[in-house]
Amino acid sequence: MNPHAPFRGVLHMPDRAVLRSTSPVTLADGRPLASIRWHTWNVRARFDILDPAGVTELAHGSRVGVIGRRYAARVPGGAALLELRLARWLGVGGRCTVALPDGETLTVRGNWTRRAFAIEDRSGRPVGRILRTGAILALRPDSLTVELDRAALTAVQAIALAQCLRAAIGSARSSDSSAAAVAAGG
Repeated sequence: MNPHAPFRGVLHMPDRAVLRSTSPVTLADGRPLASIRWHTWNVRARFDILDPAGVTELAHGSRVGVIGRRYAARVPGGAALLELRLARWLGVGGRCTVALPDGETLTVRGNWTRRAFAIEDRSGRPVGRILRTGAILALRPDSLTVELDRAALTAVQAIALAQCLRAAIGSARSSDSSAAAVAAGG
């Protein structure tokens, strides 16, 4: 399967395992489609999307800017794959915009604590959803499933979108933890 072709179907994306820097991306039938390499000690929330063998880079992404309201993914040559812009006031919990290179825009909105997001096109028609498959208190709580009912994204774009959301959620969790520590006097 060509990961850069328009995609309709289900992708399973387990969270990064403890002490591992990669995680697989599989189709609904279990066939590997890609793998994600996590850059754990990086303030920009960098990630790479690789082929199933983990050798060839299909795309890479990270947070853009200092504030952390934008996340972008690019193909190896540097061309834009997508950009996720978080909602102005609610961040990842509000209505986020996904800008695609062809000028199309999608909307992602949902509940970041439940990891349940709806993806819609510009006219509000459903495109798909991103759902949590891991338990909240599990070692891998950010395991996700991406379900696309329409081929509005390529498989690599769908993976990049889910990874950008994971990075934004991680940033929101860090901000909440830091604010709680400051409020508690620590």
